[in-house]
Amino acid sequence: MARLSKLALIITAAICAYAAENLPVTPAESLDNQKLQFPTALAGMPAVCVFGFTKEAGDRTKLWMTKLNDSGIQAWSIADLEAAPSLVRGMIRSSMRKGTPQLLLKRSLIITKDDKAWRAALGVKQENLPVVVLLDAAGKALWTHEGLYDDETAAELKKRLAEAAH
Repeated sequence: MARLSKLALIITAAICAYAAENLPVTPAESLDNQKLQFPTALAGMPAVCVFGFTKEAGDRTKLWMTKLNDSGIQAWSIADLEAAPSLVRGMIRSSMRKGTPQLLLKRSLIITKDDKAWRAALGVKQENLPVVVLLDAAGKALWTHEGLYDDETAAELKKRLAEAAH
């Protein structure tokens, strides 16, 4: 029984590591109407991304984005709208545009495909929480955190971002 538990733990760890290294490439559009392939368009330097998979998680990404921006980190916000009915996506996008500071419009992305693949790749457990991801220059996930903003986690992210930049 203990052997079986160890094997299950090893398999789970391997799957998580594989998923983190194999992020989907998804069409995205920024709130300033630029179309790009995410995360491919961010390659070349480390990037911090804050994902929201539901309205509640999306609302909670705002504090992360504000705090990161205030500390000089140019993070990207990614709102996954695939689960929203296509009839209301335009209204959601318009509301998001109105509620986002001008400086953050180009770094606020909307995706409407690959929801399941992104959730799996990032290991989403609670869809009502934001997921913060640090990508390396090649677009591979170096670090993830699922949860609300707190200073301790932000300090860990800043430390890892500095390491990734060197």
